[in-house]
Amino acid sequence: MKEIKVQINPCLELMNSILLTSRYNELTKPYIGYGLMTDTENEYTDSIKSFFQNYKNHKIYEVIENMIPHGFTFSRPVEIALSLDSRELSIRFPLSPLCIEYSGGIIKINELLELLKDFVKESNYFRFYESKLYFYDAYIRKANQTVRSNPFVSILENEFGKQQNSYNYVISSLMKGNFGICFQNSVTKKADIFSVFSSDDFSLSPAILLHEYSHSFINPLTEKYHDIVQKYQGTYEILAKYKLPNYLSGYEGWEECVNEHLVRAMTIYILRKCQYTELADQLLNNDLYCGYRYIPQILERYKYYDSNRNLYANFEHYYPILLNVFSNYITSAE
Repeated sequence: MKEIKVQINPCLELMNSILLTSRYNELTKPYIGYGLMTDTENEYTDSIKSFFQNYKNHKIYEVIENMIPHGFTFSRPVEIALSLDSRELSIRFPLSPLCIEYSGGIIKINELLELLKDFVKESNYFRFYESKLYFYDAYIRKANQTVRSNPFVSILENEFGKQQNSYNYVISSLMKGNFGICFQNSVTKKADIFSVFSSDDFSLSPAILLHEYSHSFINPLTEKYHDIVQKYQGTYEILAKYKLPNYLSGYEGWEECVNEHLVRAMTIYILRKCQYTELADQLLNNDLYCGYRYIPQILERYKYYDSNRNLYANFEHYYPILLNVFSNYITSAE
């Protein structure tokens, strides 16, 4: 039986530590409005800044800072870090075309990896990393409590009617936000899923676990059925008037808007199944406030799907029909 593996990833901590001690926050604020690395000061961040101060002139900082304006932000550094063998820093999972493009191409990525190897060798970084792992002990205990509270793997795989290769629950306190990275195996058609969580209480809750893992099932379908998704693109303009000012999540394009609607609705739907009724209601109210006005109708469609599994072997079979929800009228009350 597959289980969710809670872990700290040494390559991600390396990448995040370099970003934390670079001009990453300064350079991302003009594009995003805020820095993507933590502003929190604690024993761990203080020790990172002290340790990395000795290597502030290493070429890796110059290369990374030049990559940022081209799109080396958000999930791109995360995906590259998680694709690596934990000690050799060689790529073990293939990178997505989008990650390669936004990172400046494979030649630029290979240059970055060579500099990472040089940095690790010069600084003996992994020795430092091992000496600081105790900082995460309490967060790992909290995360293990969350993943063991319900059989989430079987719940997700039964709901979507699809199996994945592995489920990896990665914690990092150095970044803002949570990320889902999916490395697809072209032969088995199954994925190694890495969901990355910040260390605050909400990020370590069942809500975010279900949200991030649902992305791994839903996003590939939105990409696969792109032509059908685009039939409902006019709905994007209707929804735009409901979103909060300066709230970008789920509104940087129609496909992202579809994904966020379906994922947020599925999170609420499964939370209710698992008896997290109060948490589900809180999420629904918050999502409606943020402009995700189709969620109530999508929840009804999910109930229909579950009641008619004899007609739909899995979620993919139902997905093209589900998309029709975006042709429906919505009222300000929804």
